[in-house]
Amino acid sequence: MAVTSNDVANEAILLIGGNQPAVTGQNPTWDNSTVGKALQKLYGPAVQTVGRQFGWDFARNLVTLALSGNPANLLWPFEYLYPGNGVQVWQMIPGVITDANDPLPTNWLVGNTLVGGVQTKVIWSNTPNAVCYYNNNPTESTWDPLFREAVVRLIASELAMAISGKPDVAQAMLEAGGAFESLGQARSD
Repeated sequence: MAVTSNDVANEAILLIGGNQPAVTGQNPTWDNSTVGKALQKLYGPAVQTVGRQFGWDFARNLVTLALSGNPANLLWPFEYLYPGNGVQVWQMIPGVITDANDPLPTNWLVGNTLVGGVQTKVIWSNTPNAVCYYNNNPTESTWDPLFREAVVRLIASELAMAISGKPDVAQAMLEAGGAFESLGQARSD
């Protein structure tokens, strides 16, 4: 059976203790309980926070970038839209590699600018037809077990403060969550 955001959230609720009832629903549409309302605000950012900490292999995706439509600026000849589901861009490569044994350096920078009058996250680059490797925030059913444990513990820590207001419980959860997060550095690639 596939793991869902509901499974992750209820696992975090169990860690808090205090006989909190389980939540129903999925991210971002949790039930209307106190915990459900807290999860609406905490779940997504917690997942993205843990996702940015290490280059988790399971989260790797490859996408061809779309030009923003803006003209080139003084420093960068190409401006691409940041992937909509992107947590973090890790690397850019040319869309066509002419000599695999002599790759050219790809320079790029993440920033923001106006695209169609709306402030938008973009990637400036010297590479035409760029492709990027990035964390695409995959669904819970693809998560690495260590990543899941780190997310569960971070959510439990944040929920403890949000619903119980017990700083000692939150501190204990933060310390335990930090131990699991640091284990991620030792994961095999």
